[in-house]
Amino acid sequence: MDLKKVNKKSNSPSLTVNMDEAFLTQLVNCLPMGAMVVNTDAQILFANNQLSEILGYEDSELIGMNIDNLLPAQFKANHTHLMSQFFANPRKRLMGEGRELFASQKSGKQIPIEIGLNPIQGQQELVLATLVDISQRLRANNMFQRSIQAAPHGVLIVDQAGIIQAVNQSLCKSFGYSEIELLDKKMEMLLPQRYQGHHSALRHSFHREPSVRSMGVGRDLTALHKDGKEFPVEVGLSPFINTNDEDMVFVSLLDITERKQMETELRENNTSLKEFTYVASHDLRSPLRGISNLIEWIKEDLGTTTPEVEYNLTRIDDRIHKMETLIDNLLAYARAGKATLDTQVIDMHKLISNVTELLDLPAGMKLHKDVQLDTIVTAWTPLETVVRNLLSNAIKHHDSKEGTIEIRCVAENTLCHITVTDDGPGIPPEAYERIFSLFQTTSDDKSGSGIGLSISRRLAQAHGGCISVSSNEPQKGSTFHVWWPRFARKENL
Repeated sequence: MDLKKVNKKSNSPSLTVNMDEAFLTQLVNCLPMGAMVVNTDAQILFANNQLSEILGYEDSELIGMNIDNLLPAQFKANHTHLMSQFFANPRKRLMGEGRELFASQKSGKQIPIEIGLNPIQGQQELVLATLVDISQRLRANNMFQRSIQAAPHGVLIVDQAGIIQAVNQSLCKSFGYSEIELLDKKMEMLLPQRYQGHHSALRHSFHREPSVRSMGVGRDLTALHKDGKEFPVEVGLSPFINTNDEDMVFVSLLDITERKQMETELRENNTSLKEFTYVASHDLRSPLRGISNLIEWIKEDLGTTTPEVEYNLTRIDDRIHKMETLIDNLLAYARAGKATLDTQVIDMHKLISNVTELLDLPAGMKLHKDVQLDTIVTAWTPLETVVRNLLSNAIKHHDSKEGTIEIRCVAENTLCHITVTDDGPGIPPEAYERIFSLFQTTSDDKSGSGIGLSISRRLAQAHGGCISVSSNEPQKGSTFHVWWPRFARKENL
């Protein structure tokens, strides 16, 4: 498109510029955005190819057109006045800065735009207007905003000066502020007083060497709620450049109050476990040693005994040794903490048989075993402990001296599913979760410690499994379900 042709068609005086017109035409056509030359009568003298593509016109259709034809109706009334103001004081600037601007395409569709105004000095007053279709940018920005709002944790966008440019509702909820109260404020308002003084230096240091990283690694960070209370947080920093080529920081903030509380409870529980281990080591071994000594004295006092008496005494002694082994294993497990426990291929028939042999089963109680899974790979002691606790629980809390208990073991995909079913009094639904709490029992019987089910669930969860309970028809028993991985997890237990 030649500027000479433009001048001829518009019947306007020739452009007087300090460069070759052909070169100017080529230069404007090479611009990455739409461009047009407009005179004081709002007449388009020149339009480049990019502008034609953006607005959907042929090149020839734009030449000589009044620029008002490209404006939506709501902008036309005041446009003549705005043009007069510009030509009265022509200078390079953005048009309508801070406002949303739109152009009308040939189809009638309105598109969001940015317009730059550049006065051209010559024999006549002209302006080179550049036009950028920002539809894609706005869509990307809207997606970005939706992503921020959808984040499950707090998010704020901060500029290089530490001014908050955007926040999501999760962050507002964490701090107790509204969005309006945070926007355009210094982010130091979210920090405890002791951090505010040197935070500016830390911010400048980050912008000198921006990188994606966690803030305050190895330190306990706290933030300041609107009510003045501090709460523990984790903070992630991610630098980026916005659409205006400004350095910004995407700050993700997670309120870890609940996690800290759980960590405190875990430390307290571990302390209690150590104390329990010490007590168990003494209080469980002492009676067994006493019984073992008593058996030896009985043997000495009786001298020669009948085969039946000898058999019974040997069985008692054998059970004592098994209980001592069990205590050793349990104490070793308790002391191990998070240390890796040796896993092995476990014969489920053998494990369940070992447990049932030590059960104090009443004469009128029947125990059925249905083991359909041969082996799994896991640590022996935790699984054995869970099975023993559930079977002992079924016997202890049965409301009759006669009844039936069934233990069943089957494979379900990658899990071993163990069920212990009884025909006792059952458990009301409202107690399904309560009975797994520490020092809670399934009945009014106070003989139990109330820790068996709690320990069983923790053991199962620690090894990637879980435990739940369901009752059959009222007064017709309960079923405890254990799901345990058939194959050991690779990470430390």
